[in-house]
Amino acid sequence: MDDTGFSEGDELTILSREELAERVRQRTADLENVMNTMVDVLLKIGPDGRILLANAAVSDVLGYEPASLEGQPIDYILASDGPGHARPAGDGLVEQLLAHGRVTEFETVLETASGEPIRTSLSASVLQGEDGAIDGIVCVATDISQRTEAEERAAFLHSLLRHDLGNKLTVTDGYLELLGETSLTDQQREYLSYATGGVDEAIDLVKKVRTLNRVEAEEAIEPIDLEGVLSESVNRHVDLAEKHDIAVTVDVDPGCRVRGGALLPELFSNLLENALVHSGGSQVRLGTDEDAGEGWVDVTVDDDGVGIDPAVKETILDRGETAGEAGGTGLGTYLATRIADTYGGDIAVESAPLGGARFRVSLEAAT
Repeated sequence: MDDTGFSEGDELTILSREELAERVRQRTADLENVMNTMVDVLLKIGPDGRILLANAAVSDVLGYEPASLEGQPIDYILASDGPGHARPAGDGLVEQLLAHGRVTEFETVLETASGEPIRTSLSASVLQGEDGAIDGIVCVATDISQRTEAEERAAFLHSLLRHDLGNKLTVTDGYLELLGETSLTDQQREYLSYATGGVDEAIDLVKKVRTLNRVEAEEAIEPIDLEGVLSESVNRHVDLAEKHDIAVTVDVDPGCRVRGGALLPELFSNLLENALVHSGGSQVRLGTDEDAGEGWVDVTVDDDGVGIDPAVKETILDRGETAGEAGGTGLGTYLATRIADTYGGDIAVESAPLGGARFRVSLEAAT
């Protein structure tokens, strides 16, 4: 209540009919202004599936005059069935909305006045009157054609990187290996070593990009035998361990299982590779920590090397972060983090009892 002694409701009761009408006109004008300044298509659809109202964006995005759509069925602007067109029948869309009350970010294809398909993300909600009766449906469609094109280009480049470039690097690596079997001077052999190392790093990068792409599509999560996963990861890097003269041990209780999927070996393989290449130590130990919380299993990857610089300890798991000039691409630890996150776990960086670095991977225990 204000100083006049009237509440807002009291004030409205003493307004004249003309003043009330003016307030309604102003409120209506404000709503229409908001609606028509939207860059997204906004439609109000009746319970029968016909368009009752369209905002000005239908002209900019679809090429229709708003008034020309009024009374038309929603099917009128849904693109015809065809390759890549996710078209819900108008009746089906309305039925789904009436049944569930809303649809969020449903990708569909609208058709412009000239017949051009436009990919959109559609969100809609049912409007109800004060008596609970359905008054209509409000739909907002966002043009995502540019985003879709960018995603398709990215997918093509990923495919090109994983397949064509990967194959060419493998062929190059094979020829370099054959060259290494011939008679070379010490200087030539040194140059060959540099070339082989560069190709190996490039092949490894392609593999990591391939794995990162698989992470996006990974879905199946099930009980996994942890000892088998760690053994597989160690077996992948026997040659690398010998090259750096590092002893690798696994100490896990038989029968220990965690919830994960097909990419779990990739997680520990990347952490083990990181330790073998960058720790500067003589041993790496993979095991479990008994201090994990109930329902969780903490897997540790420890080394006795130089440890991780405190300056990068907080960011070493981020994409592109490296531990100094010899830190590689920074994709290995980032991949491990992404995979752990996919399976509902996480990774922490600590100091190891062995004296070097510890990567603690927390995963949900499986019964």
